[in-house]
Amino acid sequence: MIRLKPEFELHFSCPECGSGSAKLNCIGLPGMYWLADYRCDSCGTEFLQSLPVGHMIDHPLGVNKKSGKLYPDDWNMWWQYVPFSKSFATVSEDDVPIRKVVYKESKKVLILNTLDYLYGHTILRLFNAQHYLDHHPDVGLIVIVPQICEWLIPEGCAEAWIVPLRLGQMVCSYPAIDRFVSDQLERFDEVYISKGFNHPDFTRIDISRFTGVRPFDVEKFYDQKPFFTFALREDRWWLRSPINSMVFRVARKLGLSKFLQSILVKQQNALVRRAIRRIRREIPEAEFGITGLGKGGSLSRWASDRRAVKITPEIEREWCRMYAQSHVVIGIHGSNMLLPTAHAAGCVEVLMQDRYRNIVQDLSVRYNDRRQLFFYRFVDQYAAPSSVAAKVVAIYRNYENCYRNFVLNQY
Repeated sequence: MIRLKPEFELHFSCPECGSGSAKLNCIGLPGMYWLADYRCDSCGTEFLQSLPVGHMIDHPLGVNKKSGKLYPDDWNMWWQYVPFSKSFATVSEDDVPIRKVVYKESKKVLILNTLDYLYGHTILRLFNAQHYLDHHPDVGLIVIVPQICEWLIPEGCAEAWIVPLRLGQMVCSYPAIDRFVSDQLERFDEVYISKGFNHPDFTRIDISRFTGVRPFDVEKFYDQKPFFTFALREDRWWLRSPINSMVFRVARKLGLSKFLQSILVKQQNALVRRAIRRIRREIPEAEFGITGLGKGGSLSRWASDRRAVKITPEIEREWCRMYAQSHVVIGIHGSNMLLPTAHAAGCVEVLMQDRYRNIVQDLSVRYNDRRQLFFYRFVDQYAAPSSVAAKVVAIYRNYENCYRNFVLNQY
């Protein structure tokens, strides 16, 4: 936790001249980033310094308020620099009617800001809430969440500040959000800020406290009928060959991506059908489910197709119930895999080569023993349906042996 009030506990030197005489004007939260506003008494530089929260924990950034220069000036961290610089450069004067929900009054509070332009970042940050609820019961937890994630707010929070913006809009800075937060801080005697770690230890997370759905009970692995769920996307695909990927890149440059996208979705559906046939050949009693955003071609003859063109809390809960009865979830790499893997027993993930550096970031790994390797398997983007099916079947058939040797029969 970082103490914000009654006295800010951190201090930053001037990033331009290195002087320690920079004076703090105020702390603000115009969106994704907590920012400290400074002026250097030595060189006169006015700068904003991000607090070590979220993705800024190891690499906090600063920006010159007049020139827009970033500190440190090292674009090797482009994935962090780009949204931060956009946030500073793109200021929206739109009104943001934040909805405040007070569950219980508290004068000593901790604020967990989950606002981000990426769905996965938002959810992962929200999971920090369990730590504070369990280990700091004397501090009232306030969560700031985008409206799309309101349904995930766990019981026990003191307040929720719900922001009615789409995730894509979060990349901007909003003086309206900053004013709201500043006004609310006056209500409290003590204020702390959560560091918002981005990758919690999922073996300690009780996902049912967030979704209301209890995960698959691996202690009763074979008591349930074999069930497998495909978590699909229509903006990222399981492809037949590298040629498909190359053609799509060319089509996108030519403005033909929408036409080709429909073709890739149909091809992906065909791969799913082939994988289902392969699995049923080995496990005849198997049943299947399908989730995901989009509805490109029905697969209802093959599975319980629960895809949707618009996501609502009710749909997401229905999906979670499907994941929770799944022995294996088969899905495309991305934040769409966080909730499936938090509920299902295991997964087979289609991982694209350009995402190798992000491996496991999207998986809610439930085990702290060698089952981590047994239950989480990967194939490349062009894997044959037979390869995917073989891994699914292996997980289902071999778990009893895995559990006996890797868990039970040890000192």
